[in-house]
Amino acid sequence: MTAGLDAMLAALEQLLPDRVSRRPADLAAAAHDASSLPAARPDAVVWPLSTDDVVAVVRLASERAIPLTARGAGSSLEGNPIPVRGGIVLDCSRMTRVIAVRPEDLQVDVEPGVVYAALNRELRPHGLFFPPSPGGSADVATIGGMVANNASGIYSVKYGGTRDHVRAATVVTGTGELLRLGNRCRKSASGYHLLGLLVGSEGTLAIATELTLALAGRPAARRQGGFRFADATAAARATAELIRFGIDVAAVEFLDDRTIAALNRFGAFDLVEAPALLLEVHGSEAGVAEAWQAAEDVVRGTGGVPFVLPEGRDAWTIREHATRAIAALRPTAATVRADLAIPIGALPTLVARAAAIARERALAIHLFGHAGIGILHALVLADDAERPAAEAARDALVDAALALGGSCSGEHGMGLGNRRYAAREHGSAVRLMQGVKALFDPRSILNPGKIW
Repeated sequence: MTAGLDAMLAALEQLLPDRVSRRPADLAAAAHDASSLPAARPDAVVWPLSTDDVVAVVRLASERAIPLTARGAGSSLEGNPIPVRGGIVLDCSRMTRVIAVRPEDLQVDVEPGVVYAALNRELRPHGLFFPPSPGGSADVATIGGMVANNASGIYSVKYGGTRDHVRAATVVTGTGELLRLGNRCRKSASGYHLLGLLVGSEGTLAIATELTLALAGRPAARRQGGFRFADATAAARATAELIRFGIDVAAVEFLDDRTIAALNRFGAFDLVEAPALLLEVHGSEAGVAEAWQAAEDVVRGTGGVPFVLPEGRDAWTIREHATRAIAALRPTAATVRADLAIPIGALPTLVARAAAIARERALAIHLFGHAGIGILHALVLADDAERPAAEAARDALVDAALALGGSCSGEHGMGLGNRRYAAREHGSAVRLMQGVKALFDPRSILNPGKIW
């Protein structure tokens, strides 16, 4: 590959002067994401600024069969952008234009490097927002990365995840072909849903260079608060009841007692260290009052006790620190994580199973997540000696989720960390996925080594 790579880089330096790098610091920055998975250094990093740049890079890579891994902010948690086969990292973080805001259509066109929080700041004067908040990484996560991993977040209960908001995309396939997928309609019955394949494909099928996103109006009123429970299973049961009764909640976030304790140590929040739900409702003033009362009645009926959030802190300035707070308990330990998705009614069963796995393996498992959409994150801190037990616990948690009709990944993607579960979850359908990959990327240069 060396001769072909050298020739490609020489061509790229002519096309994209000052935007091709082999500097050790740039290679090291592109070698990892926010997970504890092993880093892998690329041979070079390239920064495109336009669709034409991306087309040029992909065509050169395709001609020479050079691995090409697209990257946003690197805030993913399953090794999704780690360039395990070396080659080129295509860093799209400089493609940051908000191309057009169309308030009358509730839509916006953006480039993939736009950061989630920055986009919502730009949308605020129009009374709009892009709902699928990525939580603690909102100030760094790019829209391209969110689309690549089909991210969800605290407001996905009411508004849905990223896939629900992507209307159209300009993409570059693994041969350098430029395609426009989808349209600006809210609903279409025209042809295969190729756009849906792209969302969540982790840059293995094509690279998005422009995205049309559906937006929501900012709510006129909102209310949030917290409820603590005697045990985690009761909190999970309360979540299932909220959804079963059709309460119009915007967010339902779960934190177990270990996670609350980590947050207290990290941010001095002074919360009672018991399992908790954080809730938020949106709507008109009257609608919010009615929805909150209904939610409180249901939660109290399952054993929830209201608590007052720390002065000057809303629920999400607490919740966004969960992952960092847990990692800070043992800064030198690796974080082994499971990103489980299950039917809402199965939440109490999975929470109870997680507690049993922790006891069986003498591990501390921290549980939290977007309970309102059935996503539960389980984190274990492990040194080298503890790593086999932590990985075995992760396997057992995934087995439990799959047995309940769930998935090994609710929002973080398959990447490197979850790919060992692909056949277990999808069976022979993996061969169909590989066939789709071959159509979009016949030389298998786009983010190779991921998903399966």
